[in-house]
Amino acid sequence: MNALTRLQPMRDTLQTLLLHQKLTDETQIFVQALRMGDFAHAIGMMTEVWSEMSPEFYQSMVESELPAFAKSTATFVGLIMDDGQEAVVDAFLYFSNDKWAACDLNFILQEETWKVSRLGLKEIDWSIEPFSSTTKTLSSRNESLELDN
Repeated sequence: MNALTRLQPMRDTLQTLLLHQKLTDETQIFVQALRMGDFAHAIGMMTEVWSEMSPEFYQSMVESELPAFAKSTATFVGLIMDDGQEAVVDAFLYFSNDKWAACDLNFILQEETWKVSRLGLKEIDWSIEPFSSTTKTLSSRNESLELDN
């Protein structure tokens, strides 16, 4: 066995670690853009299907369907699974009322850039109040925004 053959697993592991750090950073930046109300920046980080809509329309969709993203105060990125072209990032959103929510973001590699293709919110069984002036609660165990081509 030559030296290059022995180094290949180490090289693959390092590439995976770098990719997962990149996806962690992209997730943090994306959720921070939603949190700060910078919906134009968030759309810019998404696939073409999403980026064709106006920031105002996207904002109203996020606020009505997934308000927890914009109302969170911190994000912790957990498990990342990828196949080199697509990735799923599991993360946790934290809130000022000591609650948390599990979420996931799907990424697709487009022209050597990772783009968000889907947002998902899981395991929210508590009211989004006092964060919103509406009485809406999220009682579903799984809500997501997804657009088909």
